Amino acid sequence: MYESFYRFKAKPFALLPDSSFLYQGTEHQAAYSLLEYGILSEAPFMVLTGDPGVGKTSLLQKLIAEHGSRHKIGLVTNARYDIEQLLPWILLSLGLSTRRLDPIEAYHLFSEFLSQESKRARRVILIIDEAQSLGAELLEELRLLSNMNDGRTLKLQIILSGQPDLYTLLQRIDMTQFAQRIVVDYHLKPLSETDTTNCIRHRLRIAGGHPTLFSDQACVLVHRLSQGNPRLINQVADIALTYGYAEQARTITAKLVAQAALDRIKGRILPLAATEELVAIASAPEESLAHQGSARTRASDLVPDELSETTSTRSPEEDYERGMVLKEQAEMKEAVECFHAAARDKSLWFKAYAEVGFCYVKMREPQAAIQAFCTALDDPTAEPGEMMEVLYCLGRSLESVGKVNQAREVYDRINQSTSPFRDVPNRLKQLRSSPKPSGKGNEHITARHSWISGMIDNVQRLFIGTSK
Repeated sequence: MYESFYRFKAKPFALLPDSSFLYQGTEHQAAYSLLEYGILSEAPFMVLTGDPGVGKTSLLQKLIAEHGSRHKIGLVTNARYDIEQLLPWILLSLGLSTRRLDPIEAYHLFSEFLSQESKRARRVILIIDEAQSLGAELLEELRLLSNMNDGRTLKLQIILSGQPDLYTLLQRIDMTQFAQRIVVDYHLKPLSETDTTNCIRHRLRIAGGHPTLFSDQACVLVHRLSQGNPRLINQVADIALTYGYAEQARTITAKLVAQAALDRIKGRILPLAATEELVAIASAPEESLAHQGSARTRASDLVPDELSETTSTRSPEEDYERGMVLKEQAEMKEAVECFHAAARDKSLWFKAYAEVGFCYVKMREPQAAIQAFCTALDDPTAEPGEMMEVLYCLGRSLESVGKVNQAREVYDRINQSTSPFRDVPNRLKQLRSSPKPSGKGNEHITARHSWISGMIDNVQRLFIGTSK
């Protein structure tokens, strides 16, 4: 409905899990890194827990997409404690059998499959989603299946994903033998306020829209209402876009978010928090629809008093200059807001988002810095010479979060496009000489579809175009 108005290629806040839209904030990056570590280190059991809607399924889908070509992965999503045996569901998830087999035949089929995959140097990875529904007896069946691993070769790895009840279940005394085999476990927490803002802008950008379509205070309010739960973020943001379309608003403000949320909670089903201030925000005159195209208005109860001045009273150039002053004063959060406001002017887009990235580097938030640098590099009008520092800082930020291959790709682009820049040749030498972790042979292939590699392709086309 609103896609064409906001020039989206897809709905940015669809509820269906889609790993291409996954924003890997601090929590999700840590969780995914541990899961990858578990796969590479041949952990027999891994556990991922989190409240409903925090993004567990999206992380698992990303894991399947990036490791499915190297290992055989089966996903069991509908097993419950009241089924007699888990093995038939496992065979179904692996595409081995859709028939009802007797237990001996099923066990033999599964054992032979593990042996065949092992001979091909492939492991079988079972992912059990909503594992809190299994109960102790079916978890014990999983433990017994893991005994198929012999002392020399790991044939089977098992990942359990579920709600916090799974963690409680595994702490029971009768589950001690099972718990002792768990090498990796992580409890996925909701997004922080900063990550919520970056998540919203990331999804808008992936969908083909303008990353700053939601004002800063709209993002703050979405975080307050959702408490950082990605599923609730998507719900609130989606209904806000619907209201924005109805009002033909070019910017989604906190007022629009409040109006949309007020109507959405009338059914008393959607569990939003901090709803008591919605009426005041929805009726606040300072976010009038007449100024939605340019205003960055604050709701006074969402921000500190000293930051309540609206950026609509300043020009983008003044916002940029103010941001530079605040940055020099080490007021990084305030500076980031000013730079976001300055980006209203397309001629300041690159400079403003580059400064946002530099601020996040100073704040030691590399994921947010990566997002900002990539947003800056989306500017087709940026001069190649101006990109070098941003590309370099992007590479360093990627290194800091363990994205070695992507960092190497960025450094390669710098090295190919200019004379030696800073310590790039040395960094490339170090990265190339460091051993590549096993199990990531397909990372270069999957990276071609990542937003970072897409950005690098755009930069390459720009450099090629200017060199002709």
